[in-house]
Amino acid sequence: MKKTVVYNNVKKFRLLMNMTQQELADKALVHRQTIVSIENKSYAPSIVVAYAISIALEKDIKEVFYIEEGSVS
Repeated sequence: MKKTVVYNNVKKFRLLMNMTQQELADKALVHRQTIVSIENKSYAPSIVVAYAISIALEKDIKEVFYIEEGSVS
């Protein structure tokens, strides 16, 4: 079975807002290490966490998190 990878633009949008990882974590009500793991693509967040991060970044969730076509089996 092929592993589905959730890609993200968290770091890109965070930097565009001049926001630190800690500031984003505080706004999304998660630990800073969660943001680190998401940005490193070593953790795929739950829908609740992904939604909270998207709101904190003032972006639509589909702009922040995505799965490349054909990678879902």
